[in-house]
Order: sequence, then C-alpha cells, then structure tokens
Amino acid sequence: MKQIYYVIQTLLRGRGSNVIKVISLGLALTMSILLFARVAFEKSCNTCYKDYDQLYQVLSVWTVDGERDDEPNEMNLPVVAGFILENFPDEVESAVNVCKYMVFGPLYNGSVRFSDYKVMADSLFFRTMGIEVLTGDAVRELQQKDVVFLSDRLARKMFGDENPIGKVINYDKQIQLTVKGTYAALPENATMNPEAVISIATGWSREWAENTWQGGDSYFQYIRLRPGVKIDVEKFNARLDAAIQNYIPQEEKESVGYTAVIQPIREVYLNSDTVKSMISIMSLLGFAILFIVALNYVLISVSSLSYRAKAVGVHKCNGASGGSVFGMFLLETGVIILLSIGVMVLLLLNFREMIEEAMEVQLTSLFVLGRIWVPMLVVLVLFVIGGVLPGRMFARIPVSQVFRRYTEGKKGWKRPLLFIQFMGVAFICGLMCVVMAQYHYVLNKETGYNAKHVAVDDLQFADDAERDVARQFFRGLPYVEVVESASYPPCIGMSGMMILNESGKSIFSSRYCVETEGYPQMMGMVLKEGRMARERNEAVVNETFARIMRWGDEILGRVVHNGHTSLGDLKVVGVLKDFHTASFYVPQQPLIVRCGKFGNSIHIRLKEPFVENLGKLNSQASEAFPGKTVDFYPLEQEMQEAYSIVRVFRDAIILAAVVMLFVMLMGLIGYTTDEVRRRSKEIAIRKVNGAEASTILELLSRDVLYVAGPAVIIGAVSSWYVNRIWMDLFAVQVPLGWPVYVLIVIANLAIITTCVIWKAWYIANENPVNSIKSE
Repeated sequence: MKQIYYVIQTLLRGRGSNVIKVISLGLALTMSILLFARVAFEKSCNTCYKDYDQLYQVLSVWTVDGERDDEPNEMNLPVVAGFILENFPDEVESAVNVCKYMVFGPLYNGSVRFSDYKVMADSLFFRTMGIEVLTGDAVRELQQKDVVFLSDRLARKMFGDENPIGKVINYDKQIQLTVKGTYAALPENATMNPEAVISIATGWSREWAENTWQGGDSYFQYIRLRPGVKIDVEKFNARLDAAIQNYIPQEEKESVGYTAVIQPIREVYLNSDTVKSMISIMSLLGFAILFIVALNYVLISVSSLSYRAKAVGVHKCNGASGGSVFGMFLLETGVIILLSIGVMVLLLLNFREMIEEAMEVQLTSLFVLGRIWVPMLVVLVLFVIGGVLPGRMFARIPVSQVFRRYTEGKKGWKRPLLFIQFMGVAFICGLMCVVMAQYHYVLNKETGYNAKHVAVDDLQFADDAERDVARQFFRGLPYVEVVESASYPPCIGMSGMMILNESGKSIFSSRYCVETEGYPQMMGMVLKEGRMARERNEAVVNETFARIMRWGDEILGRVVHNGHTSLGDLKVVGVLKDFHTASFYVPQQPLIVRCGKFGNSIHIRLKEPFVENLGKLNSQASEAFPGKTVDFYPLEQEMQEAYSIVRVFRDAIILAAVVMLFVMLMGLIGYTTDEVRRRSKEIAIRKVNGAEASTILELLSRDVLYVAGPAVIIGAVSSWYVNRIWMDLFAVQVPLGWPVYVLIVIANLAIITTCVIWKAWYIANENPVNSIKSE
C-alpha cells in the first residue's frame, strides 16, 4: 500500500510531464492499435468459411499472340467450375459458379429499397463456400429460377421478426423473387460475402449470359476439396491444364490460349500487390509509432533522472530495495498506460465515424473477440519497453544521490532515443507527402474527357419507341444541357474484344464500347478525323489502337477483324484522340467504338446548381419511369471511388504523421527542458562572460541538430525507397523528384529548431544571477 501511495504522490508532483505522457501515449496507442488491428483484419481475410484451408478459388490465365498473362485473373468462363467438379471427382467435393455483374440493381420489399451486396450463384454455393444455411434446402431450391436466399442480417432488415420464408421480394423492379431460405451473415473481411444469393438460373433463363465455353469471362468460381484431401497445387494445375485443352473448341484455341489454375482462397487475396503493399506499409507504420512512442516515454523518464534521483535515494535510505524501486516505477508506468487507454477509448468513441471512414471498416469488425489479442499485445509491448528500461535505471541509483547531484550518463540514453524519433517522423512525413501528392494527382489529372456536372445511371429500354420516349423526356427537362448514352462510363473497365490479323490469329485485346453518335462531343472527347460510326459494320478507333495496328497516318477505311464473329469485319470511319479508360492504375488502352441505340449507361450533363438539379432529376425520372430503378449519381464520384483504397491509405498516413509529430515534439520538449535545467549554471556563467542570448540559443540548437540532421536524412531516404514500391501500383505517377525530399528534410529540421528555440528562449534571456545564486 505504501508503494501505491508513493506512486500517486509522484504522479501528482509531476503532473505536468505526466499529462504530456498520457496524451502522447493515448494518441500513439490509438493510431498503432488501429493500424495493427487493420493488418490483423486483412490477414484473417477469408478465415470465416468452414474448413477454409479446403476452399480454393479458380483463376483464368489467357495467352494472346504468344504472350501469357503475368498474373491469373479472378474472372472465369462460366463452365470451368462444373468442368473441374466433373473431371476431378477424387479430389473435389463441390464447385460453384458466381456472377456479380448480372445483379447490380437493388432489391425491393414493397416500396422499400435495399441496395445490399448480392450475387447470382448455382445450387452448390453454400456447400462449396462453407457458409451455414439456417433455413431452407439450398441445393434443391437454388436450381430453380426466381429464387433468393437472404442472410439473417438482411432478413431482419427487411422483415424484422417475421418469418421470411415464402415472402416475395422484387429485384430491380423487374423480377419477382421468392425467399426460400436464410444463411448466416459473413464478416466484412470475406471476399465473397453477399447479403442475398439469387439462383443463377434466374439470369440464364432470361438469356442474360451464356453458359458455354464461348461465354463471357465474367464469373467468380470456387471449389472445395474433399475432407482430408491434400493436393500439390502445381501438379493439380498441370493436370487441369491438360484436361481443359481437350475441351476447348479448336477455333477458340486458334484465336486465343486459355487455361485455369486454382489457388487457396486466402492466398488469392493476400498475394495481390495492393494488399501486400498496404499490409507491409501499415505494419511498418504501426511498429514505428509504437516503438517511437515507447522510446519517447523512456526519453521523458530518463530526462527526469536528474531531479528524481534524490527521491530514489531517500526511498533507499528508508529501506527500499532496488526491486521495490523497480516495482514502483512499473506501477507508475501501468497507471499512466491505463490513463492513456482511457484517452484512446474516448477518442474511438467520439471520433468513431471519422475513424471508420478513414479505415474503411467498422470498429466492431476490427475489435472482434478473436482479434482482441492485437490491442493487448500492443499495450504489453509498450509497458515492457516503457517500464522496464527506465525502471532498471531508477532501481540502480545509489543511496549516495541523497547527498550529491546525479550526473551519470548525461546524454547516453537521450541522443539515440531522439535520433530514432527524428528518423521516424521524417520517414512518415516523406510517405505522407508523396501519398497525398499521388492521390491529388490521379484525381485531378486530365483524362481526355469532361466529367464535371455529368450524372450517370444504367437504364434499359424494351424497344425503340420506349427509347425515344425516354430520350425526349430527359431532353425536355429545363435543367438538362445534353443527354447521350454509352455501354459504360469511361472511368470503369470496359468489355474486351479480341482483334485478329488477316489469318484469323489473335494479336491483342482491345477495349470495346457502344455509344450514341453525340456521346463523344458531349463528354468533350476529340474526334481527330472522320466521323462517328452510324452503321452496324462501322467503327471508330483511338490513337493507341491505330498505333498498335501500325497503320501510320492512313487510318480511315481500314478494316478491323474481330473475335466477335456476329459483328463481322468493321470499317474504320473515325479516329478519337486518346482519353484514359478505366483508372490510372492501368496504362492507356486501345479502344474501338461502335454506334448504339439510346440506353444502358445514360449520361446527362446538368446545369448549375448541380447537386440540387441531380435531386430533381432522380425525383422526376422516378415518377416518369415507375417500373425502373432510377438512381443517377455524379460521374466524378465514380472516378473517386476507384481510388478509395488510396484515400484510406492517405488518411492513415496523415493521422500517423500528426501523431508522430506530436509525440516527437513532446519528447523534444522534455529533452530540451532537461538540458536547460541541467546546463542552467553553465549558461549563466557563459552569459556572465559576455555570451549573447543568440549565442546560447545557437549552442542548444546545434547540440540537437547534430542528432537531428543525420536522422532526418536517413528517414527521408527510407521514405523514398518505400514510396518507390508503393508507386509501382500506378501506371501514371506524379512527377516528384529529389527536391521534395530535400524540402522534407529542411521542414523537419526547421520544426525541430523552432521547438528548441521556443523552449530555451526563457533561460537564454534570463538574468544569470538567478541561476548562480541557487547553487
């Protein structure tokens, strides 16, 4: 009890520095725990499925013109999963075919709309994925069309406590679906976690897609191995390749090479370049923050040795052993960490929405019971580093300190700790500047088209008469400038079309789009020569397409042989100046454009005020087309969403940089305060001998800059190396060079110098008599 009393008295006496400790630890704990929790969240991805180690994902590998894909593609031909199940019965227990693109529309219960994520899948979906079915016979029911299974979470949202079985809901105001069962909802970190599963027969019965070897490669597919079966993935993939080659039609093999491979579902996600980079950098940031805040705590504690040594000596004179002093310091550290945890909890509760938006995951998902070890381990590491190291130093203070000043090891501990803090802050500042610059660059870089004030929605029309009525309706709205349509917005990945040479051999894959004649002009795209396509056998190509074909300046009148046999050969009647399709993750792509009827992706340029007019558009269009789901959204919003993971990373880096800078400044203030206190007599004597205040400030600043200079340079160089790895994710990169890192070094040194001068200003200008007379 006496130890607790002494600890409380010590904390109260040093409440100024302890408040700094609690705040800096609270901020750093919050940031490091969030980062480590997000890493653990990513690492545990796809472990929610039953026996997930038996679950494999099917991937496609294409070979075009002799060039094989560098990385397997998640999208597959529709028949591959069933083919594997049929041809490998000894290893494979079940397989499933899943399609997302056929069900982008919302579900309706009466007039209430639900935009939850949904898929179409065959009858073996739940058995293959290892998802618990709560009610209903999924294997039998999902063989029928117009059937849906709901997650228990979505069923509660739709029907409350009512039994959902037999209820009829509506898909996109097009199809009546009967609820035939429910299943256990999956967590956020599952890559296949739909809230509703619609039978894939619903789409195939309406000829929305083909179920053949010639069908589109638009399906996610998975297989489940039989219990206890272990396979050599490389050998299995070799057998699978040999089997597939016997089934692919000869005409397909002559135009393009195809095979499939399987990978454990967890590896597919964790091996992607984006995820690997994010995990590596977030782990590095988490360790940096944790390590630096722990060392900052040690630095502040060690800096207090000079004035706490006598108190320790008094304790030892009264019989306290070194172990007792060590225990008191550990208890003091424990109390401060508990208070810091309180600060962390307050931050999480009060800034929950902002944190969840920045981390792009719910806090309840980050801190589930199975991952509660993450914050506990972080706190333990902080306690060990922050408590044990300075605690041992306090315990070794001799009893003689009661009678003399403590001067042993004045800077031995302090300078290395400062060095690490300065280096860490410069490293994170380097990351922050480049990530912010790249995010701003990809959002604002010229794309070759004008997305400003353009609203987009996907609307299908039954016939030409309905199309004409719709077009006239939109054109007649007073706040609409112009309306056109295309098969896709330019910022998303378009469909592909194989381009053939004269002998029918595939030479490359081009992006493919169908547009109304006025669409390019509306979007600000430039038609360099010729005109837009008007007939079925006409096409317009972009500059990249013409360059790959090596047509030179004679482009108009050329013939395009394509793999879409129903179209036949296409005559080139125009050339579009390159505009960027998809996002800046991918380089400029070749594009071929055909004429199309009004419908699909409707593009409307609205007058100002855009937001107000967008609301009017959705309201009036919903009334005009009650049988359709109307939900126009800004095209610029679609473009921004392509970089959501960059935004998450940027926000995490900014928060980390702010926390690190604050922690570093707290440590620097503690160090400078101790140095000023320790050297007050020296400073006074120098002033008596004629030293100016500027000389004293220069002396103290130079002492810190000897440590800060090399540390900041090393930190900036380290950030340059990590930035190079991260920037490789983009095909288009912000043009930053070495001057940026020089500015980062200068800015960090300026902040450090300013902090030292501010803290030493008083003692540098103080009357030296005040320091000398207290000796």
